[in-house]
Parts: sequence; structure tokens; C-alpha cells
Amino acid sequence: MVNFLGFDDKLSNFLKHEIDSINMHLPKKRVTLEQALKGYNYYVSRENNQLYIDKKEIDLLQSLCPQDLISLVHLPFLIIRRRDIGQGTYVISGELIEQYLVLKTLEMIEIDWDKFLEEQLASKEFYLYKPDLIQIRKRLPTSTVIGFS
Repeated sequence: MVNFLGFDDKLSNFLKHEIDSINMHLPKKRVTLEQALKGYNYYVSRENNQLYIDKKEIDLLQSLCPQDLISLVHLPFLIIRRRDIGQGTYVISGELIEQYLVLKTLEMIEIDWDKFLEEQLASKEFYLYKPDLIQIRKRLPTSTVIGFS
């Protein structure tokens, strides 16, 4: 009888390494919307590249965000491709306010933050699909980043 346990460990390690490799463009540490509004509008990728967030996008996000939550919003927004859920399916990683801002930017919701929480939409997991991804990347090209899992 052949023991595949060692093979599984090697395959798992290989796949983990490959996923890490294709995610090198992700940020080491994200900046807050508050920091971006003060001029610190860039983040450093895992490859040590400085990537700038466009001022127009920062202003748009500020206009959509409740002022008391600006310090809780981290940029860029992480949108993760989830092949385990289905082909072309993505989820918004991060805090609820970040999910809210992406949905608001996409015009998928028209309610304000308090109503979002009140209607318990915050407990619902929202999925983005390829057309949504295209739209969010058009509207927020420098303040969104796509990761793979």
C-alpha cells in the first residue's frame, strides 16, 4: 500500500508557495483612509513596490464614508477570488465598512451606513462576480487589489 501523506504535504506546500507567489502584489500593510486624506496615499506591496492611490478615489470614498469611520477604512480594498465558491466569484476581505463602501461604489446598495447595520445586511456575505469586478476596477483602479486563494 502506498502512503500518499508525504505527497499531500509536498503538494500542499507547493500550492501554498504558488499562491503566495501570485499574491506578491498584495500590500504588506494597508493605509487608512484618514492617512490617505492627509497625503500618505501609498502603500508598499509584498514586492516592496510603492503603489499610489489616486486622490479622486480617496475623495470619492470620503464622500461615501461616515466621517466617524474614516480611520477604520483600510486601503487598498482587498477583493479575493474564491474558486472554492464558484468560478468568477470574489469576496471583499476586511471590515464591514470596507464591504459597505465597495457595495456603495458599485451602487449595489443605496442605503446609508446606519440602515445597512440596522437591516442586518452587515451579517450577510456579499459575493462579487466578474461584471462587478470590472466595474469596481474601473471606478477604483488604484484603491482595490485582487488576491487569489
